[in-house]
Amino acid sequence: MASAGHDVTFLVRPRRHAQLLAEGLSLRSTIGDTTISPKMVTAQDITAPYDIVLLSVKAYSLDAAMDDFSPAVGPATRIIPLLNGMLHLDLLTKRFGQNAVMGGTCFIVSKLDKEGRIIQSGPLPRLSFGEMSGQETAQARQIEKAFSSPGFETICSQHIVQDMWNKWILLASLGSICCLMRGTVGEIAEQPHGTDFTCAVIRECAAIATAEGHCPDAKTIDDTTRLLCKNGSPLTSSMFRDLSQGAPVEAHQIIGDLVARARKHGLETPLLDLTNLNLQVYELQRRQRATA
Repeated sequence: MASAGHDVTFLVRPRRHAQLLAEGLSLRSTIGDTTISPKMVTAQDITAPYDIVLLSVKAYSLDAAMDDFSPAVGPATRIIPLLNGMLHLDLLTKRFGQNAVMGGTCFIVSKLDKEGRIIQSGPLPRLSFGEMSGQETAQARQIEKAFSSPGFETICSQHIVQDMWNKWILLASLGSICCLMRGTVGEIAEQPHGTDFTCAVIRECAAIATAEGHCPDAKTIDDTTRLLCKNGSPLTSSMFRDLSQGAPVEAHQIIGDLVARARKHGLETPLLDLTNLNLQVYELQRRQRATA
């Protein structure tokens, strides 16, 4: 959006601010590379409200991020979160009010390399957002126009909550199979009963979504199954990549909250329970290393 000339300001932490001042913001992508000198602020620099807050932190950083960007939220500001799961919606609404928060989701494969450059791979990224009510509003259409830029697809959705649940099913299934099996989608699919295992995880996630009133349609399940059962696929989840590097993971937001919702409805989810236990032990070990 910044490259296309939109008025975009990046809220960054002090260390990242210094790096971007020195080197610029660099994107290496399958559809073209670019480096810009971005307009930036740190938290203490925010002096007035912004029209839109596009929120893309990891879920475990949400509390700190809300403290940082709160001066940017005025009576007319719209917050569009791209976090995974659904817990963040309750936290944002409690802090900033129901009228401020929209739904949002993003499909992208990216990471930071050692030089701080953004490395994006895979298909054309897709950004979806919309009113939580499902209504099509003039403001949502204005935001869609402002977001429309080369390099990614923008969708103003009238069923954004279902979109978010559909992505949650995908991410929870992908995270579970990769973290439990410690491998790629292709490596799991190529083993005896590997696809049976993957399909069982997808069914557990879909059953929870259905019990919560957000049943995925047949196409969503077919697309998810096809993606996660593909022989030779190098796909892994960001949760598994973070876990492999000893980094923090979105365990509670992606898996733990699903398990809690399953218990509320009396659903049995043995595979998700196993993933949740796996990640709880991992987080315990991280805390122990941090205090050793």
